[in-house]
Amino acid sequence: MGIGANRLAFYAPLAASTAAGSSQSLPQIVSNTTAWWDASAPTGLLGPGGAPVTVWNSGGTALIDLTGGGTQLVPFSTPSSSSLPVALPHLCGLLGGVGFPVAEPNLLQPALDPSAGWQISGATINSGSSWTWFMVWSRPNWRQGTSVDGGPITLMTIGSQPILQIDSSGGANRLVLFPGSGQIIVTTAMTRRHTHSFLLRYTPVSGADLWLDNVQVAQAVQPSGASFSGGVLLLHDGSGFGAAQCWFHEAAEWSRSLSDSDVALVLSYAGRWLRGVRKGIYLLLNGQSNAINYALNDGAAGLLAKGIAWYLGALAYNVLATTGSPSSYTMQSGHGIYAVSTAGYPGSFVQDPGDGSNPAGWQLGADGQAVQQAVSDLPAEDIADLCGFIWPWNETDSLRQYSEYATFEAAALRFLTLLRTMVGDTSNRIPLVWWNAIPYGSADGVTMHRQVVKAIASNQSQNVIVGNPQTSDSNPRGSTWDPATGVATGGDPSHRDSADNQRFAMLAAPVIAQRLSSGGFADSITAIPTVMPEAGGPSIAHVYRQTSTTLILTIVHDSGTDLKVPLQAAQGLGFAVMDGGAPGNAGTIVSATACARVDSTHLKITLGAALQNPSSACQLFYPYGPSQIGRGNAITDNFSDIPMPAGWDIGTDLGASWQLDCPLAATFSGIPLSDSPT
Repeated sequence: MGIGANRLAFYAPLAASTAAGSSQSLPQIVSNTTAWWDASAPTGLLGPGGAPVTVWNSGGTALIDLTGGGTQLVPFSTPSSSSLPVALPHLCGLLGGVGFPVAEPNLLQPALDPSAGWQISGATINSGSSWTWFMVWSRPNWRQGTSVDGGPITLMTIGSQPILQIDSSGGANRLVLFPGSGQIIVTTAMTRRHTHSFLLRYTPVSGADLWLDNVQVAQAVQPSGASFSGGVLLLHDGSGFGAAQCWFHEAAEWSRSLSDSDVALVLSYAGRWLRGVRKGIYLLLNGQSNAINYALNDGAAGLLAKGIAWYLGALAYNVLATTGSPSSYTMQSGHGIYAVSTAGYPGSFVQDPGDGSNPAGWQLGADGQAVQQAVSDLPAEDIADLCGFIWPWNETDSLRQYSEYATFEAAALRFLTLLRTMVGDTSNRIPLVWWNAIPYGSADGVTMHRQVVKAIASNQSQNVIVGNPQTSDSNPRGSTWDPATGVATGGDPSHRDSADNQRFAMLAAPVIAQRLSSGGFADSITAIPTVMPEAGGPSIAHVYRQTSTTLILTIVHDSGTDLKVPLQAAQGLGFAVMDGGAPGNAGTIVSATACARVDSTHLKITLGAALQNPSSACQLFYPYGPSQIGRGNAITDNFSDIPMPAGWDIGTDLGASWQLDCPLAATFSGIPLSDSPT
């Protein structure tokens, strides 16, 4: 609760975190704490209006001294920076932190300001007095974006003297106490990505004792050379572009040398933080023009990686998605997995030799070799982070003949095998994430494509998942959309709209995260609540032919508990029955004219004409071929209305746009009608 003068007091003990450790605050555990700053929750950050921040992703002006002593931790930058500190969630389990993120798309994400760190307002310490400091931080990447990236990062500076430093990319992974001629190397095991804590206890007589996490790594070390005195900087060395580019989690100061018993209490308390080596999320995208829009023009790939990182508690999130170079790219406009001869489109991710040979023996073509070059250009440490192949991809492949089913399936699997070989994945550990085809192509081609994706995903040994089971609920790129009616006009029907690409990414994030978590790619969060989507939304399990013009659909939920029938969905948009025939030799297509919710797991569909064939010869599609449902017109569940467990409200953490209902999955194959209600 606020007690005035930008101070906070506790009306109850802090809630327990997801990590081990005490549920009490640090000042409650160790008496006479001089100052304490805690960024594990957003309320530790002072907002521009002079009140504590209440939600994540908010900018602030200072970290609040939660002892009530008024010693704020304020931004320090050189050269002068306009970056405000921002509080972000899920940086270490469900606990958050504060840093200075900047919009630098050409850097590894998250990119942090190389100028900005922290200083204590109006406080100095020196080598002639006793004191103790504690701090928890996370480093997501090596230093980047400046001419001094190879230099070490400084955790703590007193006056102009660095006290603790860690090597960056040019070093030997050392943690150094009192850098300089008399420096002490306390460990050589500091990884690129990590979360750690230090506790530094100092007296003029005994020198410094240092604990890294729970292990004492230095004892009675005297600083060599001149004495140090002055203000304290954290995560900055005081020089130009001297920021450590780290997340700040927590720090405390005592104007005394802590007793051994107090040290033990602090080390036990610090167990609330999950410390040690940390991971990043790296995704590789393949595809053509829609993938290019998705990744490079709409920022959807970055959103996807960021969302996955939130679910897994990962420190970094990056994407390999390039085009334009003649010999190194992962996406090429208009190119299929192999050439689409019947439609005149090229494609050589695998090369069809044109001799009728089994695609299982095809080799990389020019497109595939360009992907191989792009992968080989990655540093080995980034390849080690690679955890997902993303294919927002079907366009020209959906123009194929239905008779190409077997060839297309084998070619897709061949490229996937060669792709895994590029990154050394010999056990199919890295999942391929495909989407259910967008509304583009021929009716037979789209149906064939959807069936192939489903068949491959059904083979668990291939580790293929459908990240977006519904993509037809999207609009032509650049169209004019009326959110009151769901009607879109104009635009480019061969490409998906920017808003839809971003929505696809947000819907796919939990689905992919679930697979990555079960596959051992999780970072600080290893258990995602079961309430989260795993399949990406509800699906049609059974179609009962009640009459020749009415159908009752049984719906199986993924994470929702009810059904919504919005806008044009009430007109039956997207539902159609193939009356006789089969894909490749289609019968009459009968479209629906109405859809109504019966109860939480059933829908009633009214058809525009009476079916003529027996139920066994009729198949329901949602939608049929390239038919477009359009944004806002799909049946959805009620996922956005379901209460989330503590710490798991993504709309609160990442923004309201992430709070979505999941659409009813498109059919991969037609679902035969039944004359039985169950």
